[in-house]
Amino acid sequence: MLSRAFQCRDCGGLAGYRSRRRNFVEKYLLPLLLLRPVRCGDCFRRSYRLILVPVRERNEPGVTDSAAA
Repeated sequence: MLSRAFQCRDCGGLAGYRSRRRNFVEKYLLPLLLLRPVRCGDCFRRSYRLILVPVRERNEPGVTDSAAA
């Protein structure tokens, strides 16, 4: 299987989160290459990973479960 657990290339942290797509390349070209932006939960370094690598969803600040419903 191609999916491996997330590990930060900078600090070695194991907590990765989906990062917000910022520009044209990240929104439209990276998905064609099966890549997405991911942020390390420990050092906050941003990188691109295969969409097959399991990472956590983003935590939206100020949004609670009751407010989202």
